[in-house]
Amino acid sequence: MRRIVPAIILIFLVALPLSAEGVEKYTLDSLIAAMETGNADLLKSDEEIAKAHLDTADAKGAYTPTIDLLVSGTYMANPTLGPIKVSPSDIKGLPDIVSSIWTDPIDVSMNMGNNMIQGQLTLTQPIFTWGKLSNAVKLFETVEGLRNMERSDKESQLITELRSRLDALYYMDMIYPLLDEIEAKADSLIAIAESAEKAGMLLEEDVLDARIQKQQATISRKEMDSQYLTVLEGLRTLTGFPDLTMEMIDYVPDESAVDSVLAMGEERLSEMASDPSRLTLQMLDGMKAVQEYTKKIAEGSIYGKPDIALQVSASYGGSIDSNWLDGDTWGVNITLALKTTLWDGGKKLNDIKRADHDAVSASIDYDSAVRTIQETVSTTYASAELAKEKVAYGEMKLDLDELKAEKERNAFSIGSSSESNVIQAELQVIQDRIEIITERITLSQSVYTLMYLSGLDADRLPVITDGMA
Repeated sequence: MRRIVPAIILIFLVALPLSAEGVEKYTLDSLIAAMETGNADLLKSDEEIAKAHLDTADAKGAYTPTIDLLVSGTYMANPTLGPIKVSPSDIKGLPDIVSSIWTDPIDVSMNMGNNMIQGQLTLTQPIFTWGKLSNAVKLFETVEGLRNMERSDKESQLITELRSRLDALYYMDMIYPLLDEIEAKADSLIAIAESAEKAGMLLEEDVLDARIQKQQATISRKEMDSQYLTVLEGLRTLTGFPDLTMEMIDYVPDESAVDSVLAMGEERLSEMASDPSRLTLQMLDGMKAVQEYTKKIAEGSIYGKPDIALQVSASYGGSIDSNWLDGDTWGVNITLALKTTLWDGGKKLNDIKRADHDAVSASIDYDSAVRTIQETVSTTYASAELAKEKVAYGEMKLDLDELKAEKERNAFSIGSSSESNVIQAELQVIQDRIEIITERITLSQSVYTLMYLSGLDADRLPVITDGMA
């Protein structure tokens, strides 16, 4: 038995890597699903929505009566009042016949008992409040709706960020092999330059130039490592997976989205982004509604506008002793109350003015947001167009440099060129590819930003055929 257990463990350890290779990779949809349940920002938004719902429930609860119960018990160490004795001589005008019968003093001391109990049940029902209750309900319902819209908008932002980071990491992974090639060719250049220097065919500065190219490649790799780690850590934070790597993800950028989005044109994208139905503008419009309700509540509290409420109270009290049922007292009171503030130094007037200023500020924020969105669409569209042109330019330049590199290789094969010239030409080709990939990252970020601003769904983009939408 002792030999079998280690054998089973060994088999498990050997088989474990094989089973891990068969694990299904994360797709974009599964990463979005993970973000829905694990992202801190979305979880916090869910909590804000829950609290806003409770605020709405509290506001609606003000329509219903408030019921309060008060029960108290009292122990009195010496409750007896007395002794108090009344004689016939203490009462003036007493008939003679009573005086002849009543000869001895009578003890009228009140023995209250040591234990007293009192209770009161009060019901208060608002009847008329000048719209303060109804406007408060509308205000908190609006705030709750804003919280839901804020959550949806934040989700759209995070999905945009998720796609952007995945694209960036995908393209960065394409750059790393190219950096490996640059470093290898730089090493070859250094070796060739050092050999030529020893043979007296090159100067020391040529060797130094080769070493500088190697150092530039090393710096580029370190910069890439830093950027890659930053983007990857952001992706891990978004999804809630602290150990996530690109090897665990099945994802390829949709480069066709670039043509589909840019073909819509800046004017159309700007119109879509600044449409009142966009969540960002709906939220700002909702803030204007909140300020309007705040003003109505303040107007309902102005001087001389009384709130009317009905109050019904039932009370009971008595001394707990052998005859407490005979000595108890109870009562029922029905009250119609009117309450208003006649003057408080002008605070209620200031509340109305303050609400007016807040409403104007909300309108200014709305107009400013529209202008900012339109400006952002304009600059982002221009950036995307420029990046697209740079990609096209880079591809043309790459074709030309590949032809030059091939020409150098042919010349070297017949002895009319040097190996260093071939390597330099090949290095230029690699650099062209890196520049194209870098511009694709910029293009991707710009297009995703345009899609978020205009509310475009990546799964329902217009199809481009022969350059026409």
